[in-house]
Amino acid sequence: MTDIEVDKTREATASIRGYLYQLDAVLLQILDADLDDQIIIEGIEDFDRYSDEEITYSQVKYYAGKDLTNSVLREPLYKLFQHFLGLEENARKNRKYVLYGFYAEVRISTEELSVDGFKRIMEVGEYVTDVAGVKRLQKKSLIDQAAASDSVIEEFCKGFSIVLSTEFFKHRASVIAAVKKAQGVTLLEAEGFQYPRAFAFVATIATKANHLQRTTTRRALQEHLKGTQAIYHRWLLREKESSEYGSFMRRLYFSPNNSAGVVRAFIVEVAPNGDSAVICDQLREMARKWSSAKNKSMPNSDRYAPFVVLRNSSADLISQVKNALFDTGIDFVDGYPYYGSAFRAEHLHTAQTRERQIAIRFADDVDQLLDALASIGRKICHVYDFFLERPLALEPTGFKARIFSIPVDDISTIKKII
Repeated sequence: MTDIEVDKTREATASIRGYLYQLDAVLLQILDADLDDQIIIEGIEDFDRYSDEEITYSQVKYYAGKDLTNSVLREPLYKLFQHFLGLEENARKNRKYVLYGFYAEVRISTEELSVDGFKRIMEVGEYVTDVAGVKRLQKKSLIDQAAASDSVIEEFCKGFSIVLSTEFFKHRASVIAAVKKAQGVTLLEAEGFQYPRAFAFVATIATKANHLQRTTTRRALQEHLKGTQAIYHRWLLREKESSEYGSFMRRLYFSPNNSAGVVRAFIVEVAPNGDSAVICDQLREMARKWSSAKNKSMPNSDRYAPFVVLRNSSADLISQVKNALFDTGIDFVDGYPYYGSAFRAEHLHTAQTRERQIAIRFADDVDQLLDALASIGRKICHVYDFFLERPLALEPTGFKARIFSIPVDDISTIKKII
């Protein structure tokens, strides 16, 4: 292989890494903010956060090859102080300033600065030639003592802090962990598609010319991430073989076989000409894998059975499926306790026992399902949306839920997943 020639003096690796580090820091700040706090990228500083209580200006530095010393601190500290000094007196009360970043080694205290400590940092030395031709070191201050009184310096120091972070890859791992926590997803999901999409969101905003377009909120980020899961899963469905896709999704969402404390609901989108035999085959597998109906030793208080909905199904197809399930010995309940009854959500919660081996709780539509799930109490519900064309836009209210949008090209794929 031919050696590749590189001009080491022109490599921009450190600058690129520093900029990526800054975007990760911004993303971490957005995830930590209240829903409607405004974050401006490249505003007064690298990013500014506006909340109801205060405004925080943050500079980000990534110096993997440089120590944090007073001389390194001087330039960013001076810049931040100059902004503070330029504010009206009343406007200074709710301003905070942060120097955030990573250094090869920290050689100074990162505790709150004192007035004297601040003044020492602001001192710079230069060699001046005297009348005898001898060069002598003279010290001078970057700050104008007349404009910057001790009381102003003290007020600034109380609002200034140094936040030391970690090296590039550890820092990125912490951002991915924050995405995982904020989105309520697995680490695999966060790393694979939530974080890349969130990072792209921040990077795109950062390129805008107008500062108003570089302003965002945690709410805006969450809206942007809606549907991320479904888009990525659709790509996986297209790129992988059916069995490989099924195996991947099973590892992602269905490997833990312990169902205690979790309510599961399966929403299956069916084609207009759906085959009731194929649908029943999938539902029987759901009952076998995710119902405790055949477990003779389990106490009645721990028993569970999944909810099922056939989305976009006709009443005739639902009737065919229910008849087929009944004829093959699958015990299920729906919301109709007797012929001619109005829908009763409580009937879907009929207890499974050793004697009454309820395997499926069958809701005729999504509204019925939501009505039933509203009374599950403090349990969390995992809702699996198996869709053919478009994921279900579901906004659960009254119960805690995680929604997993899983595309399938044919509902027979569901057996391979669950």
